[in-house]
Amino acid sequence: MPASPRSAARALARRALRRPPVVHRAPGAPHAVALTFDDGPSEWTAAIAGALEAHGARGTFFVLGPAAERHPDVLARLVRGGHEIGNHLWSHADPERQAPAELRAELDRTAAVVAAATGARPRLARPPYCGAPAKLAHAARRGGAGLIVIRSVDPEDWRAESAEAIVERVLADVGPGDIVCLHDGIAPGNRGTPSRAATAEAVARLVPALLERGLRPVTVSELLA
Repeated sequence: MPASPRSAARALARRALRRPPVVHRAPGAPHAVALTFDDGPSEWTAAIAGALEAHGARGTFFVLGPAAERHPDVLARLVRGGHEIGNHLWSHADPERQAPAELRAELDRTAAVVAAATGARPRLARPPYCGAPAKLAHAARRGGAGLIVIRSVDPEDWRAESAEAIVERVLADVGPGDIVCLHDGIAPGNRGTPSRAATAEAVARLVPALLERGLRPVTVSELLA
């Protein structure tokens, strides 16, 4: 028996109020990993995307609103290359210290910039510092994002001095289904190195090493599918 219009409306309202799920890796150990990049786009983003594409791999880029506003052409190029864009909010403030309304405002502001550059709002979101994911999920109800993405491998490339160190840290920890958190930009208040050149070089070495292990770098959405 079909649902009444009133019960159908209530069901839609309940779905709208649900928090998007929080994920940190893919279940089922697929023969793939997701390389993700925070704080861009920047002058290093094109090199990182090119290193992935050279091996038929793709990444997910969690962008900051101001950086996306400065580099809409880079966002458009990422989408053309088959990469995925995620929302890393606007200010890079500690989400533990922000109210849900502030987080939602930052989500929406960044999403609008991404949509202007690419034609679509990002479906994925990652809080700065991967902090307070449940709070961000609460703020993202009613369409702020469909999925909150954390990480399962964190090589702390933002403070690494060399590509070798980044590659070693990733390969020591990574396995099927992992989500690796790297950085292609410099966040406000950066406490690490002033460049992401080491990360770009590391990606060029890391992708073939992962492929040799039978782990293809794919986007987060492809990994979870």
